[in-house]
Amino acid sequence: MKTILFIAGVFTCVVAGCNSNNNHDTISAPAEDSTISSLVDLSASTDIKKLLCQDWEDKSDAEDASASGSGSSIEIPYRGFSFFEDSTLVQNPRDNIHFGKWSFSEENKLIDILYTDGKKAQYKIAAVGPKKMILLNMADKSKAEYIADGKMEKEPANDPFHASYNQWRIKPMHTESDSAIKERVKQCILFYAAFLKDNAYRGRNIISFVGLPTCFKWYRGGISVVNKDNLENKWLNCFYNREQAVKGQAMVENIISKKYKWNKEESNWVKQSADVMRQMYDTLAVIHEL
Repeated sequence: MKTILFIAGVFTCVVAGCNSNNNHDTISAPAEDSTISSLVDLSASTDIKKLLCQDWEDKSDAEDASASGSGSSIEIPYRGFSFFEDSTLVQNPRDNIHFGKWSFSEENKLIDILYTDGKKAQYKIAAVGPKKMILLNMADKSKAEYIADGKMEKEPANDPFHASYNQWRIKPMHTESDSAIKERVKQCILFYAAFLKDNAYRGRNIISFVGLPTCFKWYRGGISVVNKDNLENKWLNCFYNREQAVKGQAMVENIISKKYKWNKEESNWVKQSADVMRQMYDTLAVIHEL
């Protein structure tokens, strides 16, 4: 098992999730600026539509995930919504991921969702604030409480849960070429670089990976690649079949032991880790054969 060591820090996680039914272009790697946060504080906002535009987690699922510890094989639901100002949304961004468009009626406090597979849903806002929301599902009249941290990205596409960062999680309908598998793996690595950076800007030192598909094994002070015989279903389901998922794992394993530069002037280990993931992305991008 190949490993790169990280600067000491606490990294707790549970590996998990993917499934989808959408088709968007994957995002290109953006220009990096590790010193400026791109987050907007919503704590003083009273604009309901703006308050919606952040990453919401089902409160009970988030509590269950927190109590589950760091066992990577634990399978638990992790529901949520990520609403964006560009009228797109991602439902269950950590787990059974789905993409769509949303609109909001100020008069009726209704959220209408059109998913990419043509299905529709409607929710009524029973209560909402910067860090708490209660939604009523109009289909079955069930209520659920959601929590957030009261922060949103200035640009929707900078949020790691935006659809453009998550196309690698869509299981392909047909077998893929090695170059297509490589692109899928590149986008996976780019997602985790963005995910780590976003968590750093949100001031988190303990990071949950519950619900996310991965072949990485995260632990205190380091990262390794899961053995091909131990790959979990949520990673496998991001590829056409097991053989292609193993090819993706092998690409990661090939680059993870290469040399990467650490920014010794950066005190935040999460930002340092995000930078290493970005370097891994750049390394894979220039390798023609694996």
